[in-house]
Amino acid sequence: MTTHSTVSAVAEMLAGGPGILLPRERSGALRTFGPAAYDLAGTPRPAPSLVLFTSGSTGTPKGVALGRDALVASARATEDLLSGPGRWHLCLPVNHIAGLQVVLRALLAGAPPTVASPAPAGAPAFDPQRFADDLAQTLRAAGDAPVYTSLVPTQLTRVLQSPKSAQVLARTSAVLLGGASISPRLLERAADAGVPIVRTYGMSETAGGCVYDGLPFPEVDVRIAGDGRIVLAGPVLADGYVRVDEDPISLTAIPHPPAPLEGQADSPADGRTDCRTDCRVDGPADLDRAADLPLAGGFHGEGPQRVLVTSDLGRWDDSATDGRLGDGSRQPAEGAGERPRIDVLGRADDVIVTGGENVSPHEVETALLPLAEPLGYAEVLVTARADEEWGEVLVALLVPDIARATGSSVSTGSEGSAGSGGSVGSVGSVGSDGSGGSHGSDAAGGRAQRPVPVPDAVLETLKTGLRSRGIAGPRVPRFAVEVDALPVKSIGKPDRAAARTLGEAAPPVDG
Repeated sequence: MTTHSTVSAVAEMLAGGPGILLPRERSGALRTFGPAAYDLAGTPRPAPSLVLFTSGSTGTPKGVALGRDALVASARATEDLLSGPGRWHLCLPVNHIAGLQVVLRALLAGAPPTVASPAPAGAPAFDPQRFADDLAQTLRAAGDAPVYTSLVPTQLTRVLQSPKSAQVLARTSAVLLGGASISPRLLERAADAGVPIVRTYGMSETAGGCVYDGLPFPEVDVRIAGDGRIVLAGPVLADGYVRVDEDPISLTAIPHPPAPLEGQADSPADGRTDCRTDCRVDGPADLDRAADLPLAGGFHGEGPQRVLVTSDLGRWDDSATDGRLGDGSRQPAEGAGERPRIDVLGRADDVIVTGGENVSPHEVETALLPLAEPLGYAEVLVTARADEEWGEVLVALLVPDIARATGSSVSTGSEGSAGSGGSVGSVGSVGSDGSGGSHGSDAAGGRAQRPVPVPDAVLETLKTGLRSRGIAGPRVPRFAVEVDALPVKSIGKPDRAAARTLGEAAPPVDG
């Protein structure tokens, strides 16, 4: 799939042309479809304008069906929250919503995006100097117009390792950053370099980012469900999911439950209502009530009343209500400053159960990375391994800071990624479009990794530091090992299944 073909297809779609089916892999072919390819299956949904696969899609192909209105609502909200329409530089895969939105925002602003130059044979897939050269050309051509780009943390890490590249990036009006956890230290380094970072939270189901720097888009309603999961509503939501048959293209709407179908009151004493029989979530107006219910994940309801129960855990930060984005130079819509920010704590299905306690690896990673960096480590990821006594125990995977050790910037091999609110180092080869490529093997050569225990003094320093930060008991990793690279999935997201394999392979010596 070429970027040129994607730009042309998106332009036609925006003008009322055929819908777009994006491929699973960036090397696949973009295809288009008409209304006849869509089976409503008894739902009131219109034919989608864009269908793309989620990164977790397995088994029978299932796609996210987005309408033109949702895509445009997302793009216009981004313009309103930044510095207005501008020029966009693309270096993300266009078969993911983050890259596709760069194309769409650029076209709505009146010009196609500039595109990252392809890597020469044998060169690193993402090179900070090549990126800076491309971006500098975009800045010169833009004149007084604002220039934006969108990166994953892996890419930002590399750019900041090159002072000249960081200087170019600092000349942009905003850098949208998302796709994986974002280390607080990475944000500090970006701020020191003058790079105007805007942290984004969103997904394919929300047409891209719908929360910037912890603040929801003005028309996006966010609630926290009783189990801590984030619940979303608003005009940026996808219409729903579709079953996809690709030869020939056939799309079939998957109906949504009108009410949460999971979660049950085990006894009247637990204070919950059995939402399978007694409750309905009838749309955004019911989100306050829904926040007290144990909801089934996915979409609920149809049309304007639909809501999305995510798999992400969140909490409100009432201490941060200034309503400012990035460096404070951009103000959101009127009234946004009165809302607290939301902290995204990681995925609910990433929770590790150890000694009967539920532990969010994201929370531990956030506390661990600032402790590990002074000891010579660039990235961390917390996983688990089976334990006879505790069921599971935590294992910290640490990647040495190669740039610090060699005194030079890293142009090949592994590198860190991160995401909204906490620290994860996701390391691996980075594709020419910025997507991660390593899956549990050495990024430099595909060799199987052999975790090596850190020195006892390092482990004890990390444990002591965590306890001083309120991370104690089973939330403290029992093991810490060095690895060459952290495994990642698409667009820089950590591959926690592969990380678990590395954790299980850690030498059985309790620190």
